[in-house]
Amino acid sequence: MRYFFHICDGPKVFPDEVGERLSSPEEAIDQAKFLAAELRKAGEFCRSSVIFVVDENGHRIFECRAS
Repeated sequence: MRYFFHICDGPKVFPDEVGERLSSPEEAIDQAKFLAAELRKAGEFCRSSVIFVVDENGHRIFECRAS
């Protein structure tokens, strides 16, 4: 299944229009947590970001903050 990792920073939304094919929702959640950790490394600028994981059917399966 394809999963999309949209990033929201306040009113700005950075949609993932390509997504990534992964074997399970758990793998997508792990990927989102990794992405959040990478955004934390960017400093204060990205710490308010929220990552939303959406499957190819449009179901939101997870969200996490970069902080």
